[in-house]
Amino acid sequence: MVRMIALVALLVAFPVSAAVGQTLPERYSEGVTAFNAGDYDLAANTFQELVSKFGVKEPEVWLNLGAASFEAERPGIAVYAFHKAAKLAKNGPIADTANGNLARVRTAMNEGQAETGFVFGAYFDAWTVLLGWINPKVALVVFLGFWSLFFVGLGLWRYSPSKRKGLAVVIFGAALIVAGLAAYGGHRVANYRLGVVISDFTPLRDDISSTKALARLPEGLELRVTDTKGAWLEVRLPSGQHGWVEQDRIAIP
Repeated sequence: MVRMIALVALLVAFPVSAAVGQTLPERYSEGVTAFNAGDYDLAANTFQELVSKFGVKEPEVWLNLGAASFEAERPGIAVYAFHKAAKLAKNGPIADTANGNLARVRTAMNEGQAETGFVFGAYFDAWTVLLGWINPKVALVVFLGFWSLFFVGLGLWRYSPSKRKGLAVVIFGAALIVAGLAAYGGHRVANYRLGVVISDFTPLRDDISSTKALARLPEGLELRVTDTKGAWLEVRLPSGQHGWVEQDRIAIP
């Protein structure tokens, strides 16, 4: 795991916290010092306080929370924090670093896990594999373009029928179907709610009233959240298995 601690200039403008008698940059520096000294629990707790108690949203802080949490043997929080950092940064070196460290964490967690039946990796299903790479906005524009061409071509063919125009209508119609499927799939995947198990041996139940666990989910496992009911979340595992998990055992980036 690459350690990525570095002071962040964005933090210097934060206000003073009366609760701790420190500015937030000073609190951040305290976490950096603890990390560099090998006190990963203190570092993780410090960065966690910045994001949870004081609402710090800078991706650099989440990146450091992920690094400290993993070193402190809290893989669930580490995976969640790296997801959050990548989401906040959107693009650029911070997002690249977060995603790179996600890959390293997954690799580390998969070591020696062959007998558990769980694979630590990014959530995927058939939609993700086939259409997850598609930009939904671009796909929608392409769909609308073929939609326009199809109906213009259909109108011209009906006004003045010919084999050439009929063939064009068929081609535009087929392209319209493919573009529509791509737009739907891209939008569907883009709107998935991903969750991370942050408590080891988390029970997966077939119903919220059930007392028997279908499985015990390991900390750091990534899954898809499909529904919410009170204090429970309905989730889908990459294997396709569905079930319900207590909400406080899942973190959603």
